[in-house]
Amino acid sequence: MMINNFRLQNFRNYKDETVQFMPGTNIFVGNNGQGKTNVLEGIYYLLTGKSYRVQREQELLRWEQNEFHLYGDFLLAHHKVFLESHYRDKKKMVKVNQVPCQRLSDFVGTINVIFFSPDDLVMIKGGPSERRRFLDLHIAQMHPGHVSILNAYNKVIQQKNALLKSYVAKSLKYSQLQLWNEQIIELGKKIISNRLDLTKRLQEAANQIYPNLTSQKETMQTNYIALGKKDANEAISQFPQLLNDKLEQEMERQMVLIGPHRDDLQILLDDKPARLYASQGQQRSIVLSLKLAELELIRQEKQEYPLLLLDDVLSELDRFRRDYLIKFIESSRIQTLITMTSAETHLESGALYYVEKGHIRRNL
Repeated sequence: MMINNFRLQNFRNYKDETVQFMPGTNIFVGNNGQGKTNVLEGIYYLLTGKSYRVQREQELLRWEQNEFHLYGDFLLAHHKVFLESHYRDKKKMVKVNQVPCQRLSDFVGTINVIFFSPDDLVMIKGGPSERRRFLDLHIAQMHPGHVSILNAYNKVIQQKNALLKSYVAKSLKYSQLQLWNEQIIELGKKIISNRLDLTKRLQEAANQIYPNLTSQKETMQTNYIALGKKDANEAISQFPQLLNDKLEQEMERQMVLIGPHRDDLQILLDDKPARLYASQGQQRSIVLSLKLAELELIRQEKQEYPLLLLDDVLSELDRFRRDYLIKFIESSRIQTLITMTSAETHLESGALYYVEKGHIRRNL
């Protein structure tokens, strides 16, 4: 998978800028605040329909503008794909080869992308929602239908929460809650199964990567904790009973207390919670191995690597991990877009671009 050209209009600090990419490594150099990260964010948004930095599209608009437009020419398995993303008057529209898409699942996964920045350490240090998000974003790229399942599930949870907070008589509320639970079970089982499958495959791929980052000195393990249970398959089979057991407590606290919206991805370092015991360097090794495992899983399924976006990552890695990542990129011939503040890249080759005040100039 490759990106050939990318155009940003009124996106972040870009008025109207077009950049042509080269195969292999593309390096964006410039001082902080010039727009390097905005290029990567724009590409990520075009491919996934979401920003990895903010929740609201309003924050992506150039100052005093009410619309932005993104365009990208891509090469996928030797055929061209043209993507457009438009945001105007608080409405989004996406096109694939000039055909409008009605749903997010109509275009997510068309071109796959892996994004890696120092902020991804929140996957280790943050709460369960960060780890669920990591799993769901990857599943959505490979199986876009996962997005529809998640949306449907979240709507059911909202409806059940509203019912729990309502003043409906307890007997009537009880019967209505049973109906919502049936939908939670149906949709929740699919979500748990998808996340469990990905967790197992990530672990298998990471087993080939993590030991090389740590000289075989330590082990890393991931487990999907579903409905509070380490055995996710057992959790699925017991889901109806677990929901029923929580019903009285949910009515008392007026909130949904069990379901995949509260699950977690457990990450262990030498059988101890990495969130509590891993050093900063160990956390970087874990995240790096999981990101590279993602690359491998997409290659296995799509027969080619996705785009790789690295936002100021090399400066955060020590020499050993940096050299390992560079060797992996160069040997795999993954098209990679890298941002950094210094042109001293340690890379053997790559197209170099200078970014200043929302303008991009290639160094020829």
